[in-house]
Amino acid sequence: MTTRHRQILRGALAMTQHRELFAALAAPFESHETKVRSQTGRQLQYITARTAMNRLDNVLGPENWWDEYIPSENSVLCRLTIRLPDGSTLTKCDAGGYAGMADSGDDDKSGYSDAFKRAAVKFGVARYLYRDGVPTFVQDRMGTTDTGTTPGPAPAQAPAAAATPPAESSNGHSPRFPASGGNSNPPRSGKALFAWTKEQEQRHQVGLLKYLNGWGKLQEFAPRMVEWDADQVSLAYAEACRKLQSIQTTHSEAYEEALAN
Repeated sequence: MTTRHRQILRGALAMTQHRELFAALAAPFESHETKVRSQTGRQLQYITARTAMNRLDNVLGPENWWDEYIPSENSVLCRLTIRLPDGSTLTKCDAGGYAGMADSGDDDKSGYSDAFKRAAVKFGVARYLYRDGVPTFVQDRMGTTDTGTTPGPAPAQAPAAAATPPAESSNGHSPRFPASGGNSNPPRSGKALFAWTKEQEQRHQVGLLKYLNGWGKLQEFAPRMVEWDADQVSLAYAEACRKLQSIQTTHSEAYEEALAN
């Protein structure tokens, strides 16, 4: 992009007749409305689905927004619609993923909550927490600079000696999952992988067996895990470790969302 083009963009006005409304949706939250989780040595802020609902209620009115969901095997699509002051409607969509929780009801709710929050972000709700900036007209209303950040505090580096420990799962166990290759005795057969998977499910309260069976189907493995050969077991074990590690970063947030809904 040339300097001339950048100057044109900076001087342009947003093509919206509802600048105040969208700026209000994108406004920063009070400190008591945000929560914090630890990830890779950083303290990251987030909001719950209920907090996003409150913002829509407060800015638009409860009767002026509604949501629809289209679930699929691995994700949920949320269609979030708002009614604008002129009576027209605007819909934005986004998908959320299931957290892989052992309880199927809680796992479903985690996907719906994630999809709803991601759709709300497209209207500006809590977008600033992603550190990707907000539209210029919102920055102007909030008195922010054009650097793409908001006046709120930046994510702080967690001290190495006092890092926040992972939240406990519902069975009291801390969800610290194995890293690929970290197990001194990884499963070598389909039967051993099945036993290991059930152990991980009981220990960490995650729906790992269902996930691996679905993954194996996509890889065109044998229908039953106990029939997988050594190479397939090795690949499945690596995939299971990757999945468990990804769940670790979102487990606390997803579990809270599931219980709150």
